[in-house]
Parts: sequence; structure tokens; C-alpha cells
Amino acid sequence: MEKVYTSAEVGTKNGARQSWLARWMPSRTNQRRYLLFLLLICPAFILRIVTAAYPIFQTIQLSFTNTDLINGTNKFVGLRNYQSILTDYGVRGALSFTTILVVASTALDLILGMLIALLLNAAFRGRGFARTINLIPWAVPTIVAGYVFRWLLDDQFGLLTTWVYQLIGIHLVVFISEFSARLVTVLAYVWKDAPFIAVIFLAGLQGVPVDLYDAAKVDGANAWHRFWSVTVPLIMPLSITMGLFRLLWSLGSFDLVYGLTQGGPGVSTSVLALQVFRTGIMFFKFGMASAISVVLLIFVAVIGLIGLWLFRRSEVSY
Repeated sequence: MEKVYTSAEVGTKNGARQSWLARWMPSRTNQRRYLLFLLLICPAFILRIVTAAYPIFQTIQLSFTNTDLINGTNKFVGLRNYQSILTDYGVRGALSFTTILVVASTALDLILGMLIALLLNAAFRGRGFARTINLIPWAVPTIVAGYVFRWLLDDQFGLLTTWVYQLIGIHLVVFISEFSARLVTVLAYVWKDAPFIAVIFLAGLQGVPVDLYDAAKVDGANAWHRFWSVTVPLIMPLSITMGLFRLLWSLGSFDLVYGLTQGGPGVSTSVLALQVFRTGIMFFKFGMASAISVVLLIFVAVIGLIGLWLFRRSEVSY
């Protein structure tokens, strides 16, 4: 027997249906706003597709081919390029030193940048001048900084090596040893980027409320305890962000290495970005260079995800 609904029940059902439709179907005013929003973001979205997404997909596609302008080859080879990466001495050396470089230089940059920021945040005469000259290393073009360090440490005409020889009688030959060349490269990166990170940390330190330091002093905390219990937790999100950006910058740059050591001795100071440049631009092996670029892209993606996870944890904790 068919159930007969009263007018009140029908009105209740129609009202519930209308409320559901009103919840999920935007009004005409909101529809116009959404349409205007789409029209405004379309140019930027198309620009990003053309300048970012398409080159990435094209690189991934080329990584599965043996495209070589010199030999005139352009065939699908599957994972052969990635298998060659595992056995290529130059790529393995670049991968090894890239890992060492980004981890060591980023850690030293954060530590030294924090120390410089604490110094520049203190009250002393000439603080404005010190903050100004702090940015000079960062303002020097990276390729210029590489060539300057190469000249300073040259074993025959270098200024620093001459001073060391005159003072202690030791003739330094920096770029012939793998350990010394890698050490100099890491320190050059730190010299170049630590001042900029110090400025960012200085801005973060100036945002810490003074009342927290006063309360910690009242509780009997010394300078170290105030730094560890007040300063570090409050600037932890900033530290994670700067560490993430520093890692990504190191992975994608090779100009300082190119100007300083050109990847030598051998491939001991070569990085993945420099290997991509050599393979693709100098030897025109676009397939192999694309495969190395994909590996570099995976590195960047993994580091980015880890950095975002750490950043969200720091936000929740504080």
C-alpha cells in the first residue's frame, strides 16, 4: 500500500532538499565570483604549465631515449639511461659529493648564520655598519666568488697560499687532494650563503618577544638556557624553512663549483647539476642528461616533502 505523505512531511522533505542544494550549489553571485576567479588565474596557470610542467614532462620523456645530437640518435631505450647512471663513475661521484655538499654546507650555514645573527642582534657600537658589511659575500656573484677562491688558493700565485708559506713554511696544494678540494668547496659555499641566512635569522630574533626573556631571567635561566628554551623553539619553523631552501639551492646550483674546481680533481667535487651541464650542454647527450635531471628532481622532491613534514610538526608543537 502506497504511503501518503502529509503536507508538513512534504514541506520538510522539500526544505531539506533545498538546503542540501543550497549547500552544494553556489548562488549566482558566487558563481560569478568563481568564474571571475578562474578567468584571473588562467593566464598564470597556463604560464606555469608552459614554463614548468611541460619541461618536466619533456625531460622525463627524453630520459627514456638515447637522444644524442652528435651521433644523431633518438630512439626509445627504456631504463637503459638509469642503468648507466648506476655504473657511470662520474655520476656516482657527483651523487656522492652532492650529498656531502648539501648536508655539510646547510648544517654549517644554519649554525654560522645563527651565530652571526645573535652577534648582529646584540647592542654594540657600529652595529649598523656590521649589518651592512655582513651582506657583502652574499652580494658577490657566485661564479665570481668561485674564481676568486680559485685564485686565492692557487698553489703558485695564490694570495693565501703565499701567506701560509711565508708564515709557517708550508707550501699548500689544495686542488690536488680530494679531501682538501671538497673541504674548500664546502667552506666556499658557507662563506657565500651564511650571511644571507644570518639576515633571515636576525629578522626572526627581532620578532621574539622581550617579555619571554625577562620571564626566563626571573626564573633564573642563564644565557644558554634562554637561548635553548626560548629562542630555539620560537625560530624553529624559520630554521626548517631556511634549511629546506638552502638544500634546494645547493642541489640546483653548480656555478661556484664550476668556477672553483670545475669538478676536479677528477670528479671528486663534481655535483649532479654540473654533470647535467657537461652531459647535455657540452656533449649533447640529451637522453643521459635528462635521466640525471630526473634523479636530481627526485632528490628535490624527497627533500621538499621531508621539509614540509618537519615544518608542520614544528607548527603543531609550538
